Amino acid sequence: MAPEGESFRTPDHLAVYLSNSCNLACSYCYVSVNQGPAVRPTFAQLKQSIDFFLNDVDHPHKKITFLGGEPFVEWPLLTKAARYAREQGGDELVLQTFTNGTLLSPEKMEVLNDLDLHVTISLDGRKSANDKHRVYYRAKDRSVFDDVMGRLEGLDKSRLGVSLVFTSATVEEFLQNVDHFYRMGFGRITFNPELYELWTEARLDVMRAQLRAFRKFYRLALEKGRPFQIPILYAVLANDESNKKGVKWWHDCHNVVLGPDAHYYACDKALTFPIGQAKDQRVGSVEKGMKWEPRREHFDRAIAGIERAGYGKDEYFCPMGVYFYSEEAGREPTELLSNFETVAATFSEGLLGLVDDLKDNPVFQDLYVHARVV
Repeated sequence: MAPEGESFRTPDHLAVYLSNSCNLACSYCYVSVNQGPAVRPTFAQLKQSIDFFLNDVDHPHKKITFLGGEPFVEWPLLTKAARYAREQGGDELVLQTFTNGTLLSPEKMEVLNDLDLHVTISLDGRKSANDKHRVYYRAKDRSVFDDVMGRLEGLDKSRLGVSLVFTSATVEEFLQNVDHFYRMGFGRITFNPELYELWTEARLDVMRAQLRAFRKFYRLALEKGRPFQIPILYAVLANDESNKKGVKWWHDCHNVVLGPDAHYYACDKALTFPIGQAKDQRVGSVEKGMKWEPRREHFDRAIAGIERAGYGKDEYFCPMGVYFYSEEAGREPTELLSNFETVAATFSEGLLGLVDDLKDNPVFQDLYVHARVV
């Protein structure tokens, strides 16, 4: 359960889901897209939620992420909301979006660059890996990879991020895929395994080998003076520090989750189900405000269930989404929690090995110790 007397009303991140519509149908996407009627918030609702987050949530450093569905499907709404957030939040507010890249253009990037909005493109690597899981919703024989590569031509990749998901079917290609993005010149390359997939021990061994090879690869990138930022590493470092102090960091969520139906949710994994199905996960709405006590009660219920099942020690990724998913799906959570912790621990150990290799490197220190996480 949550430590007595600890303050939990300090989220620093507003996750805004602009719609439940997407032009892709990626096999591992945790958001239920293109299911039922299209749902999107109005600009008035987004404005009200942004005001609430900026004015009523007490944290010195704040970030707003625009998500979907595919956020570029809602381009006018995305830019209008981002412009309002920048005007109200000032230069210190971090703005970002994740896009599948199929609707990118130089003109759109110019608008987002003017707003100082960080853009991360979801791609899984070269064509063989990317198109295995990332496919069009209505044209599955068309290559997403080819289309995105065409959209990226002429863009300054040093200002862009790329986010790579590897599964048990693509893990052998992990390092080659990272190298592909490195050669393209991306300034930020982040990655993570599909944590909800059931991994065999043989596949985990492949992940371990790939991460060992990545440690050498990244050391060489630093030595060449061409390092890229690894955003996922900030979370692993922070959570490792909390674990060493005995702090159960995952007992609270730093996200305020606004669904496309303008309701707040305890956890973004509620959006795994079609809009309206996970009503029990709602903890308020734009019109009625955040219900902080029900939000806390949701977390406490998940914490109790996870720890009762024998899990929740030295986490590097939050297990509450697994519990909420199991609860909503009517499944016993033990198997999913066991797999989640095993995969997360394997991945985290590989990254912590990288940290151990490079902890005294001054460039590494500048990137991951002295810099503010954005």
